[in-house]
Amino acid sequence: MKTLEQQLSRLDLNLLVSLSVLLKEKNVSRAAETLYLSQPAMSRTLKRLRDVFDDPLFYRESAGLQPTDKAISLQEPLAEILMSVNKLIDSTKFSPELCDQTFKISLPPLMSRQLSVPLVKQLMQTAPNASLLEYPAAKDPEKLLKQREVDFSIHVTTPTNSDEFPSELIGTTYGVIYGMKNHPLADKDNVTIEHCMDYPFMDLNLDLRSDADSQNPIDDYLKPLGLSRNISFKSGQVNTLIDAMEGSNSLLVSTHTLGSVDNFQHQLVPILSMQGQLDIGVYLLEHRRTSNSAPHQWLKNLILSTLRGRAFIYDK
Repeated sequence: MKTLEQQLSRLDLNLLVSLSVLLKEKNVSRAAETLYLSQPAMSRTLKRLRDVFDDPLFYRESAGLQPTDKAISLQEPLAEILMSVNKLIDSTKFSPELCDQTFKISLPPLMSRQLSVPLVKQLMQTAPNASLLEYPAAKDPEKLLKQREVDFSIHVTTPTNSDEFPSELIGTTYGVIYGMKNHPLADKDNVTIEHCMDYPFMDLNLDLRSDADSQNPIDDYLKPLGLSRNISFKSGQVNTLIDAMEGSNSLLVSTHTLGSVDNFQHQLVPILSMQGQLDIGVYLLEHRRTSNSAPHQWLKNLILSTLRGRAFIYDK
């Protein structure tokens, strides 16, 4: 009976690297450029891969290479294998000062200013060669994590599959209804949610990737009360929403920290605090494949230490 080492001795690790790139690029020429190979060399590599896995792996269409079912099934275990090999090779202690990795994170646009600014400042101080890419939150953050579109996602719900998508509480926030300083309700005492429903709302498109209407948490709160908002404008940009509120009696629902943002505190006033009625947990989500990655775990700790108690209410 052959040992594991004997069974794997015919497999060149470079073949797995090439397969990973081909699955991402779906194009032989681009895959060759990524790995600094000639196109004929990459074509020969693809032929060897087909022999090893006894499957065509890709078939050609006008849009490029399309993976077979076999190739798709290999994608996730392949990524885990390469991550493990990378960890084995890079077993030295992680140093933020030497990290030049680009990290990708998604978060709700309404929280972007409060979260991204302190986080990126801390990142530049501790890891000056690293970089951060921000993406808007998705209705399904697990999909972004699973497809490696992001490394972390900040979201207001926990994943259903906690084994594949571990999460940790960053803190809690609560909803506040804001208006411009000259809004009719700005100086009114004992404002109720019913008073607010008399005015139109500006609303943030919470998931720019979703074709379906994304539900704002306040709408879930209003439904049992038999109330609904009259939304006059939706946008994926907070600045655009606030600019559109100028000269109108429109209202905006956001987190309790929005009013402290420098750009907005001179324009907005809190009309109605919903603390205790619309409390929202905010969680940091990741995929299990990064749980043993030193750079990712370092960034995770940086996110938690930077945002807990600063952007959110956090009680241990």
